[in-house]
Amino acid sequence: MEKESLVKLKEFKVLIVDDVPENIQVLAHLLNERGLKVSYADSGIKALKAIKNNLPDLILLDVSMPEMDGFEVCEKLKADKLTADIPVIFLTAKVDQQDVINGLEKGAVDYVTKPFNAKELTSRIFTHLELKYTRDLIEKQNEELYRLNEIKNQLFSVISHDMKNLFNNILFGTESMEKEVEHFSKEEVVQVAGLVNDSAKRAYDLLQNLLDWSRSQMNNIVIKPVGVEVLLVVNQAVRLFRPSAAKKKIKMEVSSFGNTFCALADMDMVKAIIRNLISNAIKYSFAEGTIHLRVKENPDGIEVRVKDEGVGMSEAQIEKLQKYSQSLGSTPGTHNERGSGLGILLIRDFVEKNKGNFGFNSKPGKGSTFWFTLPKAENTN
Repeated sequence: MEKESLVKLKEFKVLIVDDVPENIQVLAHLLNERGLKVSYADSGIKALKAIKNNLPDLILLDVSMPEMDGFEVCEKLKADKLTADIPVIFLTAKVDQQDVINGLEKGAVDYVTKPFNAKELTSRIFTHLELKYTRDLIEKQNEELYRLNEIKNQLFSVISHDMKNLFNNILFGTESMEKEVEHFSKEEVVQVAGLVNDSAKRAYDLLQNLLDWSRSQMNNIVIKPVGVEVLLVVNQAVRLFRPSAAKKKIKMEVSSFGNTFCALADMDMVKAIIRNLISNAIKYSFAEGTIHLRVKENPDGIEVRVKDEGVGMSEAQIEKLQKYSQSLGSTPGTHNERGSGLGILLIRDFVEKNKGNFGFNSKPGKGSTFWFTLPKAENTN
Protein backbone atom coordinates (compact mmCIF):
# COMPACT_ATOMS: atom_id res chain seq x y z
CA MET A 1 0.00 0.00 0.00
CA GLU A 2 1.36 3.44 -0.93
CA LYS A 3 1.80 5.89 1.93
CA GLU A 4 -0.59 8.35 0.24
CA SER A 5 -3.30 5.69 0.24
CA LEU A 6 -2.56 4.70 3.82
CA VAL A 7 -2.87 8.20 5.29
CA LYS A 8 -6.27 8.55 3.61
CA LEU A 9 -7.60 5.64 5.64
CA LYS A 10 -7.11 7.37 9.00
CA GLU A 11 -5.09 10.03 10.78
CA PHE A 12 -2.03 8.14 12.00
CA LYS A 13 -0.33 9.44 15.13
CA VAL A 14 3.39 9.06 15.75
CA LEU A 15 5.03 9.81 19.09
CA ILE A 16 8.68 10.92 19.01
CA VAL A 17 10.61 10.31 22.22
CA ASP A 18 14.02 12.00 22.26
CA ASP A 19 15.87 14.20 24.75
CA VAL A 20 17.47 16.32 21.98
CA PRO A 21 15.13 19.11 20.74
CA GLU A 22 16.89 19.37 17.36
CA ASN A 23 16.20 15.69 16.65
CA ILE A 24 12.52 16.14 17.49
CA GLN A 25 12.26 19.16 15.17
CA VAL A 26 13.83 17.34 12.22
CA LEU A 27 11.69 14.24 12.69
CA ALA A 28 8.48 16.22 13.23
CA HIS A 29 9.02 18.22 10.05
CA LEU A 30 9.76 15.05 8.07
CA LEU A 31 6.68 13.20 9.28
CA ASN A 32 4.31 16.18 9.07
CA GLU A 33 5.26 16.56 5.41
CA ARG A 34 4.08 13.00 4.84
CA GLY A 35 0.67 13.52 6.42
CA LEU A 36 1.35 12.04 9.85
CA LYS A 37 0.21 13.67 13.09
CA VAL A 38 3.18 14.08 15.42
CA SER A 39 3.48 14.45 19.18
CA TYR A 40 6.66 14.34 21.22
CA ALA A 41 8.18 13.83 24.66
CA ASP A 42 11.72 14.71 25.76
CA SER A 43 12.02 11.89 28.31
CA GLY A 44 10.86 8.34 28.83
CA ILE A 45 8.89 9.25 31.95
CA LYS A 46 6.97 12.00 30.13
CA ALA A 47 6.36 9.65 27.21
CA LEU A 48 4.73 7.02 29.41
CA LYS A 49 2.43 9.63 30.95
CA ALA A 50 1.53 11.15 27.57
CA ILE A 51 0.73 7.79 25.99
CA LYS A 52 -1.96 7.04 28.58
CA ASN A 53 -3.95 10.11 27.47
CA ASN A 54 -3.35 9.87 23.74
CA LEU A 55 -2.43 6.48 22.30
CA PRO A 56 -0.17 6.78 19.24
CA ASP A 57 -0.15 4.37 16.30
CA LEU A 58 3.66 4.14 16.36
CA ILE A 59 6.51 5.29 18.60
CA LEU A 60 9.97 6.49 17.52
CA LEU A 61 12.05 5.89 20.61
CA ASP A 62 15.59 7.07 21.32
CA VAL A 63 17.71 4.65 23.35
CA SER A 64 20.14 6.95 25.18
CA MET A 65 18.13 9.16 27.52
CA PRO A 66 18.66 10.24 31.14
CA GLU A 67 16.62 8.80 34.04
CA MET A 68 15.00 6.08 31.92
CA ASP A 69 16.55 4.78 28.71
CA GLY A 70 14.63 3.59 25.67
CA PHE A 71 15.01 -0.09 26.54
CA GLU A 72 13.27 0.42 29.88
CA VAL A 73 10.53 2.53 28.29
CA CYS A 74 9.91 -0.16 25.68
CA GLU A 75 9.80 -2.85 28.34
CA LYS A 76 7.16 -0.94 30.30
CA LEU A 77 5.10 -0.34 27.16
CA LYS A 78 5.07 -4.03 26.27
CA ALA A 79 4.14 -5.01 29.84
CA ASP A 80 1.00 -2.85 29.70
CA LYS A 81 -1.98 -4.38 27.89
CA LEU A 82 -3.10 -0.92 26.77
CA THR A 83 0.17 -0.16 24.94
CA ALA A 84 1.59 -3.62 24.22
CA ASP A 85 0.52 -3.65 20.56
CA ILE A 86 1.92 -0.21 19.64
CA PRO A 87 4.90 -0.72 17.29
CA VAL A 88 8.15 0.76 18.60
CA ILE A 89 11.06 1.71 16.34
CA PHE A 90 14.33 2.44 18.10
CA LEU A 91 16.15 5.41 16.62
CA THR A 92 19.67 5.78 18.00
CA ALA A 93 23.34 6.37 17.27
CA LYS A 94 24.20 3.03 18.88
CA VAL A 95 25.26 0.51 16.27
CA ASP A 96 26.48 -2.32 18.46
CA GLN A 97 24.87 -5.61 17.38
CA GLN A 98 24.07 -6.55 20.96
CA ASP A 99 22.12 -3.28 21.35
CA VAL A 100 20.07 -4.17 18.28
CA ILE A 101 19.35 -7.64 19.64
CA ASN A 102 18.51 -6.20 23.06
CA GLY A 103 16.08 -3.72 21.54
CA LEU A 104 14.28 -6.39 19.51
CA GLU A 105 14.10 -8.64 22.56
CA LYS A 106 12.43 -5.82 24.50
CA GLY A 107 9.66 -5.83 21.89
CA ALA A 108 10.72 -3.25 19.29
CA VAL A 109 9.70 -3.96 15.69
CA ASP A 110 12.65 -2.17 14.07
CA TYR A 111 15.95 -0.42 14.73
CA VAL A 112 17.20 2.59 12.74
CA THR A 113 20.60 4.17 13.34
CA LYS A 114 21.50 7.87 13.29
CA PRO A 115 22.21 9.69 11.09
CA PHE A 116 19.22 8.24 9.28
CA ASN A 117 18.22 8.31 5.64
CA ALA A 118 14.89 10.15 5.43
CA LYS A 119 13.47 7.93 2.69
CA GLU A 120 14.52 4.73 4.46
CA LEU A 121 13.08 5.91 7.79
CA THR A 122 9.70 6.94 6.38
CA SER A 123 9.52 3.72 4.38
CA ARG A 124 10.00 1.68 7.56
CA ILE A 125 7.51 3.80 9.48
CA PHE A 126 4.81 3.34 6.84
CA THR A 127 5.56 -0.37 6.59
CA HIS A 128 4.91 -0.83 10.31
CA LEU A 129 1.88 1.48 10.26
CA GLU A 130 0.42 -0.61 7.46
CA LEU A 131 1.12 -3.82 9.36
CA LYS A 132 -0.56 -2.41 12.48
CA TYR A 133 -3.53 -1.12 10.46
CA THR A 134 -3.97 -4.54 8.83
CA ARG A 135 -3.62 -6.33 12.17
CA ASP A 136 -6.17 -4.03 13.82
CA LEU A 137 -8.55 -4.49 10.89
CA ILE A 138 -8.31 -8.28 11.12
CA GLU A 139 -8.92 -8.10 14.88
CA LYS A 140 -12.04 -5.97 14.35
CA GLN A 141 -13.29 -8.35 11.67
CA ASN A 142 -12.74 -11.30 14.01
CA GLU A 143 -14.66 -9.49 16.77
CA GLU A 144 -17.49 -8.77 14.34
CA LEU A 145 -17.58 -12.41 13.23
CA TYR A 146 -17.71 -13.50 16.87
CA ARG A 147 -20.53 -11.02 17.55
CA LEU A 148 -22.53 -12.20 14.54
CA ASN A 149 -22.03 -15.81 15.57
CA GLU A 150 -23.29 -14.96 19.06
CA ILE A 151 -26.36 -13.31 17.52
CA LYS A 152 -27.02 -16.43 15.47
CA ASN A 153 -26.70 -18.67 18.55
CA GLN A 154 -28.98 -16.41 20.58
CA LEU A 155 -31.63 -16.31 17.88
CA PHE A 156 -31.55 -20.09 17.58
CA SER A 157 -31.84 -20.36 21.36
CA VAL A 158 -34.92 -18.13 21.45
CA ILE A 159 -36.52 -19.91 18.50
CA SER A 160 -35.82 -23.38 19.88
CA HIS A 161 -37.03 -22.64 23.41
CA ASP A 162 -39.33 -19.63 23.82
CA MET A 163 -40.95 -19.74 20.40
CA LYS A 164 -41.24 -23.54 20.51
CA ASN A 165 -42.97 -23.43 23.91
CA LEU A 166 -45.48 -20.84 22.72
CA PHE A 167 -46.37 -22.86 19.64
CA ASN A 168 -46.68 -25.99 21.77
CA ASN A 169 -49.31 -24.14 23.82
CA ILE A 170 -51.14 -23.12 20.67
CA LEU A 171 -51.00 -26.63 19.19
CA PHE A 172 -52.09 -28.25 22.46
CA GLY A 173 -55.03 -25.87 22.82
CA THR A 174 -56.29 -26.16 19.26
CA GLU A 175 -55.82 -29.94 19.22
CA SER A 176 -57.73 -30.32 22.48
CA MET A 177 -60.65 -28.27 21.17
CA GLU A 178 -60.65 -30.17 17.88
CA LYS A 179 -60.78 -33.61 19.53
CA GLU A 180 -62.55 -32.96 22.83
CA VAL A 181 -64.67 -29.85 22.32
CA GLU A 182 -67.96 -31.76 22.77
CA HIS A 183 -66.80 -32.70 26.27
CA PHE A 184 -65.83 -29.14 27.23
CA SER A 185 -68.01 -26.79 29.16
CA LYS A 186 -68.42 -23.25 27.90
CA GLU A 187 -66.04 -22.02 30.60
CA GLU A 188 -63.41 -24.58 29.57
CA VAL A 189 -63.70 -23.57 25.92
CA VAL A 190 -63.23 -19.93 26.90
CA GLN A 191 -60.23 -20.89 29.07
CA VAL A 192 -58.50 -22.89 26.31
CA ALA A 193 -59.29 -20.24 23.70
CA GLY A 194 -57.77 -17.64 26.01
CA LEU A 195 -54.61 -19.72 26.39
CA VAL A 196 -54.31 -20.06 22.62
CA ASN A 197 -54.95 -16.37 22.07
CA ASP A 198 -52.47 -15.33 24.77
CA SER A 199 -49.77 -17.65 23.38
CA ALA A 200 -50.38 -16.38 19.84
CA LYS A 201 -50.06 -12.75 20.96
CA ARG A 202 -46.85 -13.50 22.86
CA ALA A 203 -45.45 -15.42 19.89
CA TYR A 204 -46.24 -12.46 17.64
CA ASP A 205 -44.59 -9.99 20.03
CA LEU A 206 -41.55 -12.24 20.37
CA LEU A 207 -41.27 -12.64 16.61
CA GLN A 208 -41.50 -8.85 16.16
CA ASN A 209 -38.74 -8.32 18.72
CA LEU A 210 -36.61 -11.02 17.12
CA LEU A 211 -36.91 -9.40 13.71
CA ASP A 212 -36.31 -5.88 15.03
CA TRP A 213 -33.34 -6.88 17.18
CA SER A 214 -31.66 -9.04 14.53
CA ARG A 215 -32.04 -6.28 11.92
CA SER A 216 -30.61 -3.80 14.38
CA GLN A 217 -27.63 -6.02 15.20
CA MET A 218 -26.95 -6.67 11.52
CA ASN A 219 -27.18 -2.92 10.80
CA ASN A 220 -29.94 -3.63 8.28
CA ILE A 221 -32.41 -1.26 9.86
CA VAL A 222 -32.98 2.18 8.33
CA ILE A 223 -33.55 5.00 10.82
CA LYS A 224 -36.06 7.62 9.65
CA PRO A 225 -36.11 10.52 12.14
CA VAL A 226 -39.38 12.44 12.21
CA GLY A 227 -41.21 14.55 14.74
CA VAL A 228 -42.72 12.06 17.21
CA GLU A 229 -45.40 13.18 19.68
CA VAL A 230 -44.11 10.99 22.50
CA LEU A 231 -47.02 11.60 24.90
CA LEU A 232 -49.47 10.53 22.18
CA VAL A 233 -47.47 7.34 21.52
CA VAL A 234 -47.41 6.55 25.26
CA ASN A 235 -51.18 7.00 25.56
CA GLN A 236 -51.77 4.79 22.51
CA ALA A 237 -49.56 2.06 23.99
CA VAL A 238 -51.33 2.27 27.35
CA ARG A 239 -54.70 1.75 25.64
CA LEU A 240 -53.26 -1.24 23.77
CA PHE A 241 -52.00 -2.87 26.98
CA ARG A 242 -54.98 -2.16 29.24
CA PRO A 243 -56.54 -5.63 28.64
CA SER A 244 -53.25 -7.33 29.61
CA ALA A 245 -52.93 -5.13 32.70
CA ALA A 246 -56.57 -5.77 33.63
CA LYS A 247 -55.90 -9.52 33.89
CA LYS A 248 -53.60 -8.74 36.84
CA LYS A 249 -55.82 -5.86 38.07
CA ILE A 250 -52.98 -3.42 37.40
CA LYS A 251 -53.69 0.28 36.96
CA MET A 252 -51.68 2.41 34.52
CA GLU A 253 -51.38 6.13 35.19
CA VAL A 254 -49.91 8.65 32.73
CA SER A 255 -48.64 12.07 33.76
CA SER A 256 -46.86 14.77 31.77
CA PHE A 257 -44.77 17.85 32.57
CA GLY A 258 -44.03 20.50 29.96
CA ASN A 259 -45.55 22.22 26.96
CA THR A 260 -44.36 20.08 24.04
CA PHE A 261 -43.40 16.44 23.81
CA CYS A 262 -42.15 16.23 20.23
CA ALA A 263 -38.94 14.21 19.83
CA LEU A 264 -36.80 13.75 16.73
CA ALA A 265 -36.67 9.98 16.32
CA ASP A 266 -37.77 6.98 14.30
CA MET A 267 -41.50 6.47 14.92
CA ASP A 268 -41.46 2.65 14.74
CA MET A 269 -38.47 2.46 17.08
CA VAL A 270 -40.12 4.75 19.65
CA LYS A 271 -43.26 2.59 19.54
CA ALA A 272 -41.13 -0.54 20.06
CA ILE A 273 -39.26 1.04 22.99
CA ILE A 274 -42.46 2.08 24.79
CA ARG A 275 -44.22 -1.20 23.96
CA ASN A 276 -41.43 -3.24 25.52
CA LEU A 277 -41.15 -1.03 28.61
CA ILE A 278 -44.86 -1.33 29.36
CA SER A 279 -44.89 -5.07 28.61
CA ASN A 280 -42.01 -5.64 31.06
CA ALA A 281 -43.65 -3.46 33.71
CA ILE A 282 -46.86 -5.51 33.52
CA LYS A 283 -44.92 -8.76 33.54
CA TYR A 284 -43.04 -7.95 36.75
CA SER A 285 -45.82 -6.09 38.58
CA PHE A 286 -47.76 -7.67 41.41
CA ALA A 287 -51.51 -8.00 41.07
CA GLU A 288 -53.46 -4.84 41.92
CA GLY A 289 -50.34 -2.71 41.58
CA THR A 290 -49.90 0.52 39.65
CA ILE A 291 -47.62 1.38 36.77
CA HIS A 292 -46.70 5.06 36.59
CA LEU A 293 -45.75 6.50 33.20
CA ARG A 294 -44.32 10.01 33.05
CA VAL A 295 -43.48 12.06 29.99
CA LYS A 296 -41.37 15.12 30.71
CA GLU A 297 -39.92 17.90 28.62
CA ASN A 298 -36.29 18.59 29.51
CA PRO A 299 -34.13 21.44 28.15
CA ASP A 300 -32.22 19.00 25.95
CA GLY A 301 -34.86 16.39 25.12
CA ILE A 302 -37.98 14.42 25.91
CA GLU A 303 -37.86 11.97 28.82
CA VAL A 304 -40.11 8.96 29.43
CA ARG A 305 -40.15 7.08 32.75
CA VAL A 306 -41.97 3.82 33.41
CA LYS A 307 -42.16 2.89 37.11
CA ASP A 308 -43.68 -0.32 38.44
CA GLU A 309 -44.31 -1.58 41.97
CA GLY A 310 -43.19 -5.10 41.23
CA VAL A 311 -40.48 -7.61 42.09
CA GLY A 312 -37.53 -5.35 41.29
CA MET A 313 -34.08 -6.73 40.53
CA SER A 314 -31.23 -8.24 42.49
CA GLU A 315 -27.73 -6.78 42.42
CA ALA A 316 -26.63 -9.58 40.07
CA GLN A 317 -29.44 -8.77 37.63
CA ILE A 318 -28.66 -5.06 37.79
CA GLU A 319 -24.97 -5.72 37.13
CA LYS A 320 -25.86 -7.91 34.16
CA LEU A 321 -28.01 -5.16 32.68
CA GLN A 322 -25.37 -2.50 33.33
CA LYS A 323 -22.82 -4.55 31.44
CA TYR A 324 -25.26 -4.79 28.52
CA SER A 325 -25.10 -8.57 28.66
CA GLN A 326 -25.98 -10.31 25.41
CA SER A 327 -27.45 -13.23 27.35
CA LEU A 328 -31.10 -13.64 26.43
CA GLY A 329 -32.17 -15.30 29.64
CA SER A 330 -35.17 -13.84 31.44
CA THR A 331 -36.72 -14.46 34.84
CA PRO A 332 -40.44 -15.36 34.96
CA GLY A 333 -43.01 -12.66 35.70
CA THR A 334 -45.20 -12.51 38.81
CA HIS A 335 -47.78 -14.78 37.10
CA ASN A 336 -45.00 -16.99 35.72
CA GLU A 337 -45.02 -15.14 32.39
CA ARG A 338 -42.11 -16.24 30.25
CA GLY A 339 -39.84 -13.98 28.21
CA SER A 340 -36.70 -14.07 26.11
CA GLY A 341 -34.88 -11.10 27.62
CA LEU A 342 -34.81 -9.47 24.19
CA GLY A 343 -36.89 -6.48 25.26
CA ILE A 344 -34.23 -4.60 27.24
CA LEU A 345 -31.54 -5.28 24.61
CA LEU A 346 -33.87 -3.93 21.94
CA ILE A 347 -34.78 -0.87 24.00
CA ARG A 348 -31.15 0.06 24.61
CA ASP A 349 -30.20 -0.49 20.95
CA PHE A 350 -33.06 1.62 19.65
CA VAL A 351 -32.51 4.45 22.14
CA GLU A 352 -28.80 4.62 21.25
CA LYS A 353 -29.53 4.54 17.51
CA ASN A 354 -31.80 7.56 18.00
CA LYS A 355 -29.07 9.47 19.88
CA GLY A 356 -30.83 9.17 23.21
CA ASN A 357 -29.92 7.94 26.69
CA PHE A 358 -31.23 4.95 28.63
CA GLY A 359 -31.11 4.13 32.32
CA PHE A 360 -32.84 2.39 35.20
CA ASN A 361 -32.89 1.86 38.95
CA SER A 362 -34.40 -0.96 40.93
CA LYS A 363 -34.71 -2.51 44.39
CA PRO A 364 -35.75 -6.08 45.17
CA GLY A 365 -39.40 -6.16 46.21
CA LYS A 366 -39.79 -2.41 45.62
CA GLY A 367 -40.11 -2.28 41.84
CA SER A 368 -38.12 -0.79 38.99
CA THR A 369 -37.98 2.46 37.07
CA PHE A 370 -36.77 2.49 33.48
CA TRP A 371 -36.25 5.74 31.66
CA PHE A 372 -35.03 6.99 28.31
CA THR A 373 -34.55 10.35 26.64
CA LEU A 374 -34.71 11.35 23.00
CA PRO A 375 -33.52 14.54 21.28
CA LYS A 376 -36.15 17.23 21.07
CA ALA A 377 -37.42 18.11 17.60
CA GLU A 378 -36.71 21.70 16.59
CA ASN A 379 -39.40 24.34 16.11
CA THR A 380 -41.95 22.60 18.32
CA ASN A 381 -43.09 25.62 20.30
